[in-house]
Amino acid sequence: MGLAMWRYGFRGFWGLTLRDTEFRLMLLVASTLWIYTSILKFPFVVPSNYSDVGWLWIRDVYQGHHNLQIPYVDYELEYPQVIGAILLIGQAVSTYFPIVVDQYNTFVVVESLLQYPFMIGTIYNLYILCGRLRLNKKRLYLYMLSTLTFVVYGFYNWDFIVTYFVTLSIWLYLDKRFDASSLTLTAAVLTKFIPGLMLPAMLAGLPNNRARLRFTLIAASLWIAVNAPFAAANFGMWIKLFTGYSGPNHQLQNTWISWVITTAGLGDIISGARAGHILSFGIIGYLILRAIASKRSPLEKILLSWYAWYGAIYLFDPQMFIQLFPIVILTPNFNFLFYRLADVLNSFIILFYFIGSSHPEFPRYLTDQLTPFGLINMSAALRQLIFLGGYFVCFNPKLQIRLKHWAITLTSPLQEAHLRPA
Repeated sequence: MGLAMWRYGFRGFWGLTLRDTEFRLMLLVASTLWIYTSILKFPFVVPSNYSDVGWLWIRDVYQGHHNLQIPYVDYELEYPQVIGAILLIGQAVSTYFPIVVDQYNTFVVVESLLQYPFMIGTIYNLYILCGRLRLNKKRLYLYMLSTLTFVVYGFYNWDFIVTYFVTLSIWLYLDKRFDASSLTLTAAVLTKFIPGLMLPAMLAGLPNNRARLRFTLIAASLWIAVNAPFAAANFGMWIKLFTGYSGPNHQLQNTWISWVITTAGLGDIISGARAGHILSFGIIGYLILRAIASKRSPLEKILLSWYAWYGAIYLFDPQMFIQLFPIVILTPNFNFLFYRLADVLNSFIILFYFIGSSHPEFPRYLTDQLTPFGLINMSAALRQLIFLGGYFVCFNPKLQIRLKHWAITLTSPLQEAHLRPA
């Protein structure tokens, strides 16, 4: 088994790098883009773009005085333990070896270096998956490396760590290595909670109830083993991982859900948050159950679960788009033009986010990031609706044919006018 597992790790990656020219070129493109997206976020660069990575150092080290303290025990952190460990490594290196200007700059540089292998690992996993599923490997260029989202948000948060574990879990699952798939799915959840949405679809695709129980117990055992020491050390602080910064009272942000709540008179993005959460999770639950009950393949059910989540979730920050990179790449019928539109709209969120600080005289719909029908939330909501549409269209060939016929019918008068002699 050990020899059979080598292809999922560094040996498989290195072997492919040595023998595949196309893959080497892809790594070169990805690496140069990573350098650029990282430099944009380094504090010593002028102008330096905002990143959540830099903000967490300001909040937790400079302002909070939590340097080298243990998250979930000594202070509250909204990200699970994998990110917590990477933050602690960055704090340690920047404290003892502040070689890039100062401690702050060194921390951000170290975080970029730590995330780089996960980005490259994501590309490797997707490259193999595309070959296995007979998908064009150039999809990695079209739907990931050439996007504005990669440049703007590639190094911004920690989402490429999520994509690495998600793609590896899917790869192992398709190879019927269910124990390893369960472990890597748990690693994804220990990075951010969202990949847990794959669990129902994965369980549904297993051959029997015994396999489902085993998959669940392995995932639960790893999750408990990681979380138990923190819960035992300081339960009141550990529980804030689930109830604190990103807890149940989180406002509605970057989503069409806020449109519905505001229009229905159920409150604003804060007072209507609970109604928005109920609506959001109700839709997501229905769509995931609908996918599981369908006759789609196990992989398609997993992909549909992602579209269900991001098509209706009440909080869809722009860096989360990165988590959809592998999902769209593995969806051969996702319309390229609509995807590029979603990518442009996603970049608008941060490009216009701080317009109010430089132009306070502008109307509120331009300066307020959270106004449901303002420029930023409109861009974010339209982007989200594209992915919700992907849930219904990408796996429905009959609907795709009808939509193409409708588009041709709609544009036929323009074509006839163009062909009519003067």
